[in-house]
Amino acid sequence: MFHNRSLAFAMLFAAFIPALGTLNSQTAPGTSTVKTKTRLVLVDVTVTNEKGEPVAGLQKDDFEVLEDGKAQNISQFDEHHGTPVTVFQMPALPPNVYTNFPTVQAADSVNIILLDALNTPTRDQVYVRAEMLKYLRKLPPATRVAIFTLASQLRMLQGVTTDSTQLLAALNGNKGMEQSGLLPSNTENESNQHFVDFLEQEDMGPPPKTRDMAAVDPVMVAKQFLADTAAFETQQRIEITLEALQQLARAMEGVPGRKNVIWFSGSFPTGIFGDPDLPDPFSIAANFRDEIRRTTDMLASAQLSLYPVAAEGLAPDAAYEANGKEIGQKRPSLAFRDHMKQMQTGQTNRDLNHNAMEDLAKDTGGRAYYNTNGLSDALAQVVNNGSRYYSIAYSPRNTVMDGKFRRIQVKLTRGKGTLGYRRGYFADDVETTLTSGQKAGQDPLLRLMGRNLPDYSEILYKVLVKPSDPQPAPDAPRIGNNTDMKGPITRYSVDFAIMVSDLRLDAVSDEIRHGNIEIALLAYNREGKPLNFVVTQGNVSLAAKDYDAFRKSGLQIHKEIDVPAGYAFLRTGVYDYKSGEAGTLGTPLNSASASASK
Repeated sequence: MFHNRSLAFAMLFAAFIPALGTLNSQTAPGTSTVKTKTRLVLVDVTVTNEKGEPVAGLQKDDFEVLEDGKAQNISQFDEHHGTPVTVFQMPALPPNVYTNFPTVQAADSVNIILLDALNTPTRDQVYVRAEMLKYLRKLPPATRVAIFTLASQLRMLQGVTTDSTQLLAALNGNKGMEQSGLLPSNTENESNQHFVDFLEQEDMGPPPKTRDMAAVDPVMVAKQFLADTAAFETQQRIEITLEALQQLARAMEGVPGRKNVIWFSGSFPTGIFGDPDLPDPFSIAANFRDEIRRTTDMLASAQLSLYPVAAEGLAPDAAYEANGKEIGQKRPSLAFRDHMKQMQTGQTNRDLNHNAMEDLAKDTGGRAYYNTNGLSDALAQVVNNGSRYYSIAYSPRNTVMDGKFRRIQVKLTRGKGTLGYRRGYFADDVETTLTSGQKAGQDPLLRLMGRNLPDYSEILYKVLVKPSDPQPAPDAPRIGNNTDMKGPITRYSVDFAIMVSDLRLDAVSDEIRHGNIEIALLAYNREGKPLNFVVTQGNVSLAAKDYDAFRKSGLQIHKEIDVPAGYAFLRTGVYDYKSGEAGTLGTPLNSASASASK
């Protein structure tokens, strides 16, 4: 697939034709489309022996694949040994022309370190960072690693590289990760508990017997308020986490091979459980089924396997920590009750967290690591085992895309070994599924246009970016959302050439191909603050007789944006609403030599 795309994209380098804008807001007549396609299910399988070491040399006949209990015919089979990186040599680009075409190919696996500050206490972040530095100083040659962080949003610290010095520099340059404010500290939790204890000591009456009585009881109202606040924060963390995993899947979609996501976190929220101690036990429950389903599809499509690693290392019971409740702070009966509840709650939370880790790993073909102080050793094991695996593909005997979950089971026909693989998929039309569930008012492309997000290559394009000639008059209206921009500005001309084979253009008639896309430009300053943006959504209508010409030249679209004179960083992007796929590219700008408006 990578080779075919490289041949097709090479045609775009033959010439850069001036803009032939075909983005319009008119709807072509006729909308019925008939499509026939066969789905190919790809399953990456790791096999380890009793020592946890990868098993090599297995053949196609050594595996059996079942879907919903029915045997499937394996159509493709490959063994991966950890192939070294090769680089695709791009043709020389003309001045001011940039592309989001991925130049790295052929490697069997990529290792993504995800440092999660959103779900991890500060003290555990310090420990994880020390363990990461320890591992990176001994990084095996040719190991491909990227580093991401997650707080209020996903950020890329370092793109995929085999250079340990770059990785160490990125980690050392990020000593204090951004805090989201959605994870309460131990001090905040203890303060809240002190508040509830105070109310209970002051209120010596009998506990409320009915829901109506509980609704006005001061102690129960306080507990409900704290629980609702915690539930809201947890829901926010779940939404941010799922969105980050979706962004990560998009970022790695164009990178060939398996992606091992080594996810260091203090907790792994996948749902919210009811609390029987509250007046309304299920007031904090939320349904993330659609988003989890969408995330699962995207992870599978991008060949991402999750390896959750508990950031706390060996986890002591909070009741025995030195900062536990002081003896004599409350009556012995209350102290004993709270001590027992604290132990029970701590153990329950750890069990739920570990179960969530096991589920995440099992569902995506990875492995969970917890209750260990050897985080750097766990990282080394993931990198070693994750680069040695088997790729198995089959066409399901059940060809009906009914949206139901299909269970995958892989077995060894002879010999023994522990197998890791994703355990199923939803039988959806993936192009439709990935675009469903979009929240009102949430632009799908702008979510991928963050200053520190990587370039996405689901849709390939090249872009010519240069100051407009002539520049606008000083009193000319500004182009872009920031119409109040002050001071000298530079107007940039941005010409896209988009690979049409990456767009879903349906044949609405024998003469017209129709699609719906969005084009976005977003400029940032050096500190990552947005300066201005331009977003255009519209229909694409191509004459069928001209389609082959557009395949060679690309879909030509012209845009302009005003940016404050001097340095800026421009993110460009293309989003296909029919397929749910995107392409983005970051480009530094420096208009010091350009003629700027005063």
